[in-house]
Amino acid sequence: MFRDLDGQLPVLGGGPTTPYAELTRRGLLTAAGLLAVSGCSFGRKGGGDKPMRSVTHPLGTSSIPVKPERVVSLDSNGGLQVSLELGVPLIASETLQGGQPLPPYVPAPAAGFTALGFNQLNLEQLAGLRPDLIIGNTQRLKDNYAKLTGIAPTVAYENAGSGVGWQQSVRTIGDVLGARAEIDRRLTTHSERVAALRAEHRELLAKNSLALLRFTSNELRIVRGPIFGSAVLSDLGARRPASTDRSSPSATYVTLSEENVGVLADSDVLLYFVGGGGLVDKAATTFDKVTKGGIWQQLPAVRAGRVIELDPVSWWDGYSVSAAQTCLDQLDKALGSLS
Repeated sequence: MFRDLDGQLPVLGGGPTTPYAELTRRGLLTAAGLLAVSGCSFGRKGGGDKPMRSVTHPLGTSSIPVKPERVVSLDSNGGLQVSLELGVPLIASETLQGGQPLPPYVPAPAAGFTALGFNQLNLEQLAGLRPDLIIGNTQRLKDNYAKLTGIAPTVAYENAGSGVGWQQSVRTIGDVLGARAEIDRRLTTHSERVAALRAEHRELLAKNSLALLRFTSNELRIVRGPIFGSAVLSDLGARRPASTDRSSPSATYVTLSEENVGVLADSDVLLYFVGGGGLVDKAATTFDKVTKGGIWQQLPAVRAGRVIELDPVSWWDGYSVSAAQTCLDQLDKALGSLS
């Protein structure tokens, strides 16, 4: 009834890290016209005579180092993952909830890295780390932005929670970190692979609707809208069932009770993951409760054995090119098993 897809795609780029010096040389050559997060100006000096630039972002305008040397991310999604896959000097970051604090599809942080936990901001600890750049999504930074700017230059980026697609967010983060050219290269490679998989699985995608499900600590949700995993499916051209659209266009999920699980009868294939984010506790219990029920057992996709488990770290916590490539790897395997 259920299939477990194992394995991860190697980090895009072929090596464990990307030399930050190379990235920043390219970034300095092109940054004047490439900083998507805002216009920027160069030449001003900060502490220690560091070259600085001015960046406008959703929470204000910040003067940041052209080449940051002590980066802190206050989110475990784009800020953490893009920093690691680019090889920038990330000294600390919020990490994932649950038993896997760091995603396996990005390079490990350098020695001396400080894990800040999940949603456990400690301003005193942060100040003691002496960062020269703080980055994070708007939701994570907005309540403490004024205090954070007193510690180090702080830049916010918008993500799916604000209706912004993951690729745009990743470009913005790459700009802030001085590595737009490298991010563009990685996104181009990703788009090429998406196009190849769409062509390879065109017939199956045309004939079958796919629903993406998440079992949380207390409920079952259909994942939809601009949220990362749903966006990866959309990029691939997956046809979504009508049950996915029972909410406003901007909503990122539809809640299903045990009684209305039957709406999934319009789905030819059910893709699901258990947990992810801050709702990992007892998610397995929710999964057992729903999937052992009579309504779930009668779903056409379940009876046909077209139910496939995915990895929650990449599909929910992912927010990087490396995460998207890992999702494509799993999708390729899933669709191949259904052919």
